[in-house]
Amino acid sequence: MNKKINKIHVKPLYILSFIIPTIIMLVIFMIREIYPFGDHSFLHIDMYHQYFPFLVEFYHKLKSGESLFYSWNTGIGSNFLALYVYYLASPFNWLSILCPEQYLMEFLSYLVVFKIGLCGLSFTYYMSRHYKTDSYAILFFSIFYALSGYMAAYNWNVMWLDCIALAPLIILGLEKLVYEGKCTLYCTTLALSILFNYYLSIMICIFLVLYFIVLMACKNPKSDDTSKGLAFPRLCKIKNFYLKGIIRFGVYSLLAGGIAAILLLPELYALSFTEFSDFNFPKSVKTYFSVIDMLARHCFNVTVETGLDHWPNIYCGVAVFLLLPAYCMQKKIPVREKAPKLILLTFMLISFSTNVLNFIWHGLNYPDSLPARQSFLYIFLLLTVCYEAFTHIKEHSGNELMQIFLCVIAFILLCEELVTDEAFTGASFLLSGIFILIYAGLIHNYRLKANISKSLAIVTFIVIIAEAGINTFITSVPTVTRSTYLANYDSYQKLTSETMESENDFFRFEKFARRTQNDAMLIGFPSATCFSSTSNALVKDFYANYGMKSSRVYYCFDGATPVTSALLANRYMLYTADKGYDSLYELEGTEGNLYLYKNKYTLPVGYMISEYMMSSTDINSIAQHHNMISESENSSDYISSANTDDLFADLFTSADEVSENLHDDNDGSSIQNMNPFDKQNYLVSRLGVSDPVFVPVNTESNGSSATVFAETAGHYYAYTSNTKIDNIDLHYDGQSKTFKTIKKKYILDLGYHESDSVLSLNSQNGEALSLIAYRVDEDALSAFIDRLSAQTMTVDSYNSRSLNGHINVTNAGQLVLSVPYEPGWTVKVDGEPVECSLFEDTFISVYLSEGEHSIELSFFPEGFIPGIIISLISILLFTALCIIKKSHKFN
Repeated sequence: MNKKINKIHVKPLYILSFIIPTIIMLVIFMIREIYPFGDHSFLHIDMYHQYFPFLVEFYHKLKSGESLFYSWNTGIGSNFLALYVYYLASPFNWLSILCPEQYLMEFLSYLVVFKIGLCGLSFTYYMSRHYKTDSYAILFFSIFYALSGYMAAYNWNVMWLDCIALAPLIILGLEKLVYEGKCTLYCTTLALSILFNYYLSIMICIFLVLYFIVLMACKNPKSDDTSKGLAFPRLCKIKNFYLKGIIRFGVYSLLAGGIAAILLLPELYALSFTEFSDFNFPKSVKTYFSVIDMLARHCFNVTVETGLDHWPNIYCGVAVFLLLPAYCMQKKIPVREKAPKLILLTFMLISFSTNVLNFIWHGLNYPDSLPARQSFLYIFLLLTVCYEAFTHIKEHSGNELMQIFLCVIAFILLCEELVTDEAFTGASFLLSGIFILIYAGLIHNYRLKANISKSLAIVTFIVIIAEAGINTFITSVPTVTRSTYLANYDSYQKLTSETMESENDFFRFEKFARRTQNDAMLIGFPSATCFSSTSNALVKDFYANYGMKSSRVYYCFDGATPVTSALLANRYMLYTADKGYDSLYELEGTEGNLYLYKNKYTLPVGYMISEYMMSSTDINSIAQHHNMISESENSSDYISSANTDDLFADLFTSADEVSENLHDDNDGSSIQNMNPFDKQNYLVSRLGVSDPVFVPVNTESNGSSATVFAETAGHYYAYTSNTKIDNIDLHYDGQSKTFKTIKKKYILDLGYHESDSVLSLNSQNGEALSLIAYRVDEDALSAFIDRLSAQTMTVDSYNSRSLNGHINVTNAGQLVLSVPYEPGWTVKVDGEPVECSLFEDTFISVYLSEGEHSIELSFFPEGFIPGIIISLISILLFTALCIIKKSHKFN
């Protein structure tokens, strides 16, 4: 018996919409000599510093079967699920498990190419369904959606590309929801977008609210009204249409968010412990630039903006200069349809240059570089109205089109005269004018013919591919040397893994010369440096407080001293050159071109601080030494209100209290106003070590220069609070070193120097140094380490989200763990959960009585279980609504 076999037929239009931008990108990769076409790689900005190291850590977790909840390699330990949701939630990243590790860089690079192809495909699918046509003219516009100025600027931002590809489908789903009552496409695609990247989905959701209003305004319910007689039934029908639309939009938008709650809710809890959880709404309205400046950025060959300036990247083909005016002038398109879309375009354009609107679009936060992140939605809307203008182009008279052309040329000439931004060159306006002239000629030929000829279509394709491809080639796809980025990769992995296996303990490494701020994840070892928007704000505050480099989005080991290094359980340093003699470190081993040095003054991951240790503390001496009271003052008042109990208690804070005051400004106390050396000396003295670890040394400053006299052999550090300095050069004994980004206010490690050495420092930009320098007193440092090493915890085992150990306590007090607190940690002592405190507002600590104790730490992301429950309920409700709608349809 013959059976009819149904074959899936994919329209050539869809295939071409995916293939054309993909091939353009592949050709650019070949020209740029990106591997395997050469020794270059497409790693740029955050893709270089974040996405690739994060993918490697994710890959290792998948390969080893580790939990995705936590990672010890993310800085000094962090919620990995939060990082996954923010950076890695694209389902395509799971395919990396099929890729050999040595080609992960190429997996990520060519994933960009693949997703750009998907953007072209999804835009074509939207246009085809929205306009109910399979016209190949759609390809002209889909190419510019996939290869717009936005994509030229941000195509390396692979975590955003899923949402950019989904956006046309979500918008198509919204149209079906409003006009046809169909919910499936809208709810599922919006839920996927939120799951894949909640951040860009915030902007999509804002756009959906605005576009929903546009759809409601464009629709004329009266046109569907067949009621006769009185106006009351028609009025009821109109109200019913709007009411149903609002209810559907609200219900299915909430359900989409609910379906994504499994990842969204844990992320919200995690973000409450980052620097981005505060909302400081702008107190005044201001604009960044003029409308002409913004419109000019539609020109060809405009340098993309990825820095701190607010310029939007909105290029999407210079033909929009011709087609948008044609859309405005087209009488066949009802004003009721044109006006709302044009108003929305204008509003979005104004949003790029207005601080309040910019703040709202970016999720109630100003973007830290990478401006106008919502502009792909502006490009989408602009291209759709331009396509509609193109479909009506034959209805314009020759005079109308000539007027448009002349006005556009006049505008380009005006921009050349008025626009002074460095992103533009004379070639930008010249080439834009040439392409506009070519498009005007093509439109003229198309208008004169009844049907578009094959030759005209081919020429148009060639021009469009040339414009989009050349613009992307000129303004995008920078490269780095692949071999340099991966230099010593195998040696780092071997040296660190063998050391961890031999020690069978928990400790941290740090690299002297970093490729990125996330080298620990790139290679696979616990560290004390991290660059991530999900970084723990408590850790960043601790680093800043004690003179280590930090910002809103990272914290770094640069600026560490023997004191802070010990508190962070840093045991080893990795160097790419022989460090030579240093009293703080000793050579432990080598591998290839690498040198492994062991820190002589280190602490284990857990140690006790007790009141007994602090009983010898001279409170009055501490107060006077750190200028908390003057020597002439009667210190009885201070002593009466401060004792060893107070000094002990001040070191520890309730976790609840820290959570509530996470972003409070410092209190302006004398302690807060100390320089980081005095703060560390103060901490050491509170633990009963009377001599300071850091001893001031003779320094002479003369404007932008300073001289440090190392009269005694030892390790030296320096510090300046002048944040106007860019870089500082250090010269000594024929050697030199440069310290960068001094504005981060971190301690400068001048290194070990023999007695009678002279160190010269200069600020590169001529700013006054105002430098202070200190030498490490190793006797005081040894006393500090010995005190904290008297009672330490032995680590019995640890995995990706837990750590277990035991300790014999001889003097009751607080067990301090160099594990940063964040929501999700559970601490058990002798098998029973206990409330934890925080040492220095950062590290987990628990009170232990005398005797043997077992310690268990385990991490489970807060909000994950409620998120699962909400997602399941939302899926059930969505399924039930779909079944009900389907049953009503067939009844």
